[in-house]
Amino acid sequence: MERPENKGKLIVLDIDNTVFNWVEYYVACMCAMMDKVSLLTGIPRDVLFEESRPVFEREGSIEYPFLIQELPSVVAYYEHDIPRLMSEAVHAGRQAFNTAAETSLKPYDDVIETLQNVKTLYPEVPIIALTDAPRYVAMWKLNKLGLLKYFSAVYGLPDPNIPIDEETQEVKVEKEILLKHLQKSKFGFVGRIRILPEDYEKPGTKGLKTVLMDHDMESHLSDVLWIGDNLRKDVGLGKRLGVHTGWARYGTVIRADAIDILLQFSPRSNIAKNVALDPMSAESPQPDITLESFSDIIQAINTVLFKS
Repeated sequence: MERPENKGKLIVLDIDNTVFNWVEYYVACMCAMMDKVSLLTGIPRDVLFEESRPVFEREGSIEYPFLIQELPSVVAYYEHDIPRLMSEAVHAGRQAFNTAAETSLKPYDDVIETLQNVKTLYPEVPIIALTDAPRYVAMWKLNKLGLLKYFSAVYGLPDPNIPIDEETQEVKVEKEILLKHLQKSKFGFVGRIRILPEDYEKPGTKGLKTVLMDHDMESHLSDVLWIGDNLRKDVGLGKRLGVHTGWARYGTVIRADAIDILLQFSPRSNIAKNVALDPMSAESPQPDITLESFSDIIQAINTVLFKS
């Protein structure tokens, strides 16, 4: 069978802690958001953080965008007055989150220049994003980072559930935001978008297998380069499928104080899901290539895909 126009090469990238420092970004935004909610309601931040854990666990993602309106103490404070809750705590909290994101949601220093170089050097090779974040959240981040245009496809998990107040049955999402979610906003992206089932989450192989099937690469595994920061989830997944695997070691360099704060609001089950805390050891899956910075992807492409 004739190979597709990509000439038989494929680059698949993780997003969080591979193209940007997810931990430090998310901790900064969560702190800003909860500090604002605490200021409005008088509820201590540590209480808001503690109540976040079961919400994140229930929703299956630590990046659930409708967190504030699901916190029991906040709902109780507003006595189920959903319009007031939305116009005060949710609106102000979301603004605080987005303001913090303006300074904390940044790609690693060499990412944009490197992706531009990859597109110039290898214009025929698609770059695919494969993430365990909800599809909407992943594309929102890539759009904010200015990176969405470099990808040919985005594969993510199901979009967030829309919260409904159990007592009043009112939808607890601002109309503008609700419309974006219901319309499955694509942020102007023209590439392929795939929403994967929850059980396709890494380190399971189904997500990456879907990418390979979609791009006719199942029988050409030596022409695939898969890069992520997590040895167990990303490198282990790549080794099991037989593709070339790069470890973004730079993505494991995270401030200790940011990890400490993350542990305050993240369920234990989410820590390994979102952050690679395990150092490399003899028992760890061994990558084909270790990247000390994102720019090392050029050498990785040359070495394993083009054998130069």
